[in-house]
Amino acid sequence: MTRIVGRQNRSEFILDPVEAWHRGRRLDRMLAQAQAARPRGVSRGTHAAFERLDEERRIETARRLNRG
Repeated sequence: MTRIVGRQNRSEFILDPVEAWHRGRRLDRMLAQAQAARPRGVSRGTHAAFERLDEERRIETARRLNRG
């Protein structure tokens, strides 16, 4: 059973493939802007150190996405 709340069409499926592609590209650009830049080059470290760096990047990305 589906319950519709409000008058706005909230269908998550876009039937037109071109429109869906454009929307996906727009969302990809939005999410790419929210991600913190990765340092370039080669680095060495323990697995735990890299996990800690990844967690910091995830937190920064979440902050950027949730601030707006």
